[in-house]
Amino acid sequence: MNGENLNSVAEVLALIDGGVEAMPAVPLSLEAAVGRVLAEDVFADADQPAFDRSAVDGFAVAEGNVAGAYDIAGEILPGDNAPQPPAAGRALRVSTGSAVPPGSAIVMIEDAEMSGVRVTLKRAPEARFIRRRGSSIRAGSRLLTTGSRIGAGEVAVLASVGIAAIHAIPRPRVLHVTTGREIVPCDASPGPGQIRDTNGPLIHALLRGAQAEPLARCHVDEGIESLAGAVMRSGAFDLLLVSGGSSAGLYDRTSQALEALDFSILSRRVNSRPGKPLIVARRGRQWAFGLPGNPVSHFAAFHVFVARALRRLAGRPAPSGVWAHLGADLPGITGSHETFWPAQAEFSPVGLTVSPLPWLDSGDLKALIGVNALIRLAANARPVAGQAVEVILCGSDFPFA
Repeated sequence: MNGENLNSVAEVLALIDGGVEAMPAVPLSLEAAVGRVLAEDVFADADQPAFDRSAVDGFAVAEGNVAGAYDIAGEILPGDNAPQPPAAGRALRVSTGSAVPPGSAIVMIEDAEMSGVRVTLKRAPEARFIRRRGSSIRAGSRLLTTGSRIGAGEVAVLASVGIAAIHAIPRPRVLHVTTGREIVPCDASPGPGQIRDTNGPLIHALLRGAQAEPLARCHVDEGIESLAGAVMRSGAFDLLLVSGGSSAGLYDRTSQALEALDFSILSRRVNSRPGKPLIVARRGRQWAFGLPGNPVSHFAAFHVFVARALRRLAGRPAPSGVWAHLGADLPGITGSHETFWPAQAEFSPVGLTVSPLPWLDSGDLKALIGVNALIRLAANARPVAGQAVEVILCGSDFPFA
């Protein structure tokens, strides 16, 4: 790939897929491991359940007994050791989860009637109300394999077999630098020619949604030394995002600053709208993206390219294509570029439906209100309502997209 030329979206995606490597695994507590990718096989240390246990509240008698009246010989509570099987004509009251004697069968409490120290079982006792030792998990069995993603269910299973920490791939650490002497903090009153910072809060929110670890962001002017110095002072990071300065203007110096930091520029422009002046660079295992300054370009470039790199760093595969029904006609796409149109996706009786939102240009910040998808449109497309279109899902409605 020639970094000086205009690259296709497919070429840049292939560059990311073929070059970004998963970060080394580290020990993580179960709480910190949620959403992470496992870097080791995990085996059970014990049977689950660890003993025969009652699945219901009820009464236990020796297997083979029938419905009828029985003397209540005692009670087994959760945490008690299982006693000997009850003698003929006797029953033991059991609670859900309590250990039961070997050779027992159970009648649910709903099918029993107590009178003093006797109980009448209205149905024949059944062994199916007993969860047998090892019926769920056998000691030594493989619970999870390398590459598994840890969710809440996996955390519960790991805790059940005594595992409090695992080796997993950590969250990518992302350094974000905003550039531009015209930018002021979002809580400041802009002076003549100044604008509030929207890309800083936008990227921070997007990184949180992508389960990355945002590092303290910083703001610099357009100078090469300012940007390079801020990065050098920042400490360790896995991915660098630079907002602004990626185009071809006189003061667009992101690529020069990255080269001064020994990053190799792999792509300087991508044939897409929005987000054409996207810079992709690499320094060893670290990656950098120079994002075009307009906010819609930021949003689109993040979901199309940056989020993909974050997934690869975190040990996750690239997302598979998602298709939806187009909910309304779109203007014809003119030109040779691909377009990523802001949209709202929702599930309907016909499946996933995506409705395009009003969008003027890459600086139209209002177009991002309510966006949870981008419609991917080929060059010279003529999209009409009902057509199947490829979408990139994003936002809190689709947290695992």
